[in-house]
Amino acid sequence: MFLGRILSNSSSKFSTFAIASPHYQSFLLPIFHFDNASCQMRHFSAYPRFDFESIRKPDDAVALFRDMMRTEPRPYVTLFTKLLSIVVKMKQYSLALHLFDEMLQRNAPVNHYTLSIAIDCYCRQKRPDFGFAILGSFFKRGYEPDVVTFNTLVKGLLFVERIPEAAKLLGKLSAYQLCEPNEYTYSTIINGLCKAGDLLQATDLLCSLEKGKGSCKPNVYAYNIVIDGLCKEGKVDEALQLFSTLSDKGISPNVVIYSSIIEGLCKMRRVDEAQDILRKMIANKVCPNVWTYNIFVDAWCKDGKVEEAEHILVKMKEIDVQPNIVTYTALINGYCLQGKMEEAGRIFQLAVNSGIKPDIISYTALINGYCLQGKMEEAGRIFQLAVNCGIKPDIISYTSLMNGYCKIGRVDEVSRLFTEICTEGLEHNVVCYGTMIEALFREGRCEDGLNLFKEMESLGLSPDVKTYTILLHGLCNAHRIIEAFSMLHIMEDKGVVPNIITYNVLIEGLCITNKVKEAKDLFDELPSKGMHPSVVTYNILIGAFCKEGQMKEAKDLFDELPSKNLQPSVITYNILIGALCKEGHIEEAKNLMMQMGNNGCLPVGVTYNVFVQGLLKRNKTSDAIRLLEEMDARGLTLDETTFSMLIDPVVREGKDSVLFDKLKKLVPKDLYSR
Repeated sequence: MFLGRILSNSSSKFSTFAIASPHYQSFLLPIFHFDNASCQMRHFSAYPRFDFESIRKPDDAVALFRDMMRTEPRPYVTLFTKLLSIVVKMKQYSLALHLFDEMLQRNAPVNHYTLSIAIDCYCRQKRPDFGFAILGSFFKRGYEPDVVTFNTLVKGLLFVERIPEAAKLLGKLSAYQLCEPNEYTYSTIINGLCKAGDLLQATDLLCSLEKGKGSCKPNVYAYNIVIDGLCKEGKVDEALQLFSTLSDKGISPNVVIYSSIIEGLCKMRRVDEAQDILRKMIANKVCPNVWTYNIFVDAWCKDGKVEEAEHILVKMKEIDVQPNIVTYTALINGYCLQGKMEEAGRIFQLAVNSGIKPDIISYTALINGYCLQGKMEEAGRIFQLAVNCGIKPDIISYTSLMNGYCKIGRVDEVSRLFTEICTEGLEHNVVCYGTMIEALFREGRCEDGLNLFKEMESLGLSPDVKTYTILLHGLCNAHRIIEAFSMLHIMEDKGVVPNIITYNVLIEGLCITNKVKEAKDLFDELPSKGMHPSVVTYNILIGAFCKEGQMKEAKDLFDELPSKNLQPSVITYNILIGALCKEGHIEEAKNLMMQMGNNGCLPVGVTYNVFVQGLLKRNKTSDAIRLLEEMDARGLTLDETTFSMLIDPVVREGKDSVLFDKLKKLVPKDLYSR
């Protein structure tokens, strides 16, 4: 290729420059200025008119290029440059470079704008070194690159995460007086540093620009980059400190800066402070946009305040900010996580009625909601609805559906979906493999699960802590506890750090293999491993001690919870109340149930059923009736075990008894119909 020779022969003066970080926004195209003289020449020339407006696809651009190359004399360079610019806007960078190469081969006119477009295309393709080679051609042709060209190169280096080289290039621009870096140059570097996680250097560069004597001062865009970077790193207080200095520097925060601060606060669950910033924003006549409001919708939904979040829809419409699919999807997901599928469906339909087309994320939220409730028929229906609407399911949709089938033991469906993923042109990921492995272990197919784990590793997929925990759980349930601990050591050797869920699995594994002492020893070691037991950890051990009849040890652990800033859960109380009833300590169980209510942890159906069973075993039918009355008042029902235990007392007391009357009210319909 002729272009290849140009690249190999061009000056190496700039070939050593380079920097790192993904691009923050699209590359800037050169701005073309066509002077009046050239416009007049085109008007009076005999050239045919080239219809650039007719270009709709790459083939149209190629056809017009061929017409231009056949024209004699050749069209002006400005026309070729305009064509290349259109191709670049279509994101056809390889095609633009191919046309540029043909222009060089056939001696079509080029100028510094044309060369800048070629540099831009190479940088977009993550090949900045070729861009620097074109820069060498700039000088050989007698052109002087301007700040726009160098900004493109800086961004190209950042795009491939070559940050030190970009910083070096920035220094040379002034040192060799090649051009005067502008606000965009510095903002680009600052953005690259933030994207690479080097917030300290980004902040230092911002401060040096503030204190510098030059005319180039950081603009609102530069401050936004740093504030957003600090918020994303969880350094919200530092972001607020910088934010508070803006007015003194003559910078008026825009909607992007305010929204970044609000998002940072909401992620730290400081929603009240975020609302204060919103009020300040409105007072300063900066209008919140849909992104700003979506942050609040998402935050309230994650806090379980979905109804409050829905009220924002009304507020948005009042100020003429139209909710988008992100707004509706956050609400759908919020209701799904609360198990309110009818409400989720209502929001979904509201989006459709508002003229907004749901995307795959919206459909997946609904799928996941039904999966969490075990309603797989409904989940499958939503999945198929997305397909019928021309929306291609993604890997998250598939893994959500797989996880739902896995939880109800439908390994056949999990396997079918696992296979279908590849036939649909998608690639298995770690989550997908983990779900398939879990399904196999649930069915007792340990060896198949282990082999699939090895297959995943052989394909270059690195298991994460969740995958290893699934594997350990499967081994522990199969009573292969020694293998489980061996896998723990392999996991740690590979740099995957176990979490408290991993240790809960191992502690439970030791308990189900009657190694309660070893389980307690591992529990005691957790602080030295940097782990803090959760209430689940305590529940596992309390349950194990209760099963062994070691009530003192169980109660000691229960009494320890407040000192660890942990509150007993319903499950904790259920375990102890059941064990106390079994041991005949009815009064103590009754006191514990009262304590449960006083601590704001209301007894549930399981609590009442366990207690009633304990009372019936001690022939305390009158006490049991009082609990049945409470159950009736709270709309709770009997489970199958309690129902069977009540049959004999009812037979003794007869159909006209209070007990029979309560039994009729408390038996669930599905149990009564058997």
